Amino acid sequence: MTDQWPRYEVFKQDRPDGPFRNVGSVHSPDAELALMNARDVFARRPSCVALWVVPDAAILRRTAEELAGEQE
Repeated sequence: MTDQWPRYEVFKQDRPDGPFRNVGSVHSPDAELALMNARDVFARRPSCVALWVVPDAAILRRTAEELAGEQE
């Protein structure tokens, strides 16, 4: 068991027509505070038009090797 808060991945959009990119992560007890923390850390510059925070556990990950193995 850990006493650390859950991790949230942070995605940032720099232009209204631009893609969202992963810019890092924050730890927080809930999504609302995660968004506020992400704003403080990743949205200090005016180029940020939108932020998303996603619980790390909700992200499905595969390496390039795993993806290649799934296609066989």
